[in-house]
Amino acid sequence: MYINKEKLKTQPTIIAYNESYRQAVFDFTEACFTELGKAFEPSGRHSYYTDIANNFERFYCMLYENKVIGTVALRKIDSTTMELKALYLVKEFRGRGLGHKLLKTAITEARNLGYKNLILDSMSKYKDAIRLYEKLGFKYTDCFKENTYADIFMQLQL
Repeated sequence: MYINKEKLKTQPTIIAYNESYRQAVFDFTEACFTELGKAFEPSGRHSYYTDIANNFERFYCMLYENKVIGTVALRKIDSTTMELKALYLVKEFRGRGLGHKLLKTAITEARNLGYKNLILDSMSKYKDAIRLYEKLGFKYTDCFKENTYADIFMQLQL
């Protein structure tokens, strides 16, 4: 999906996930994972995608011309902490502030729900994502869960 870098016909919108987007989210996520050199395993370690409504407090899709071009999600850890999940954006849309918009949506929603901390794990090779997290105030923290793939753990006090 090549998009002219100069100007979008319309601005992308962010909507709350509903089941009508299930296949589009699966296809989008698989494409993003492939681009990142990862395997999307919905019947394995990514099984939470098979029941988004029950596995996430909030899950948002960014749409452009009715296509999913980005996602971000929040998963409850405990009464004060949420985990940021599924922050992905189609490559052609990066560098336009849309990842920032997705992340701000998640941060605002976590605050509005009354949570005090937002945590995330990532990989140091995702340098653009790490810069975005830092820019929005996330600080490095100790490992908070077992994840053999992640080597970066961050937290934002809300």
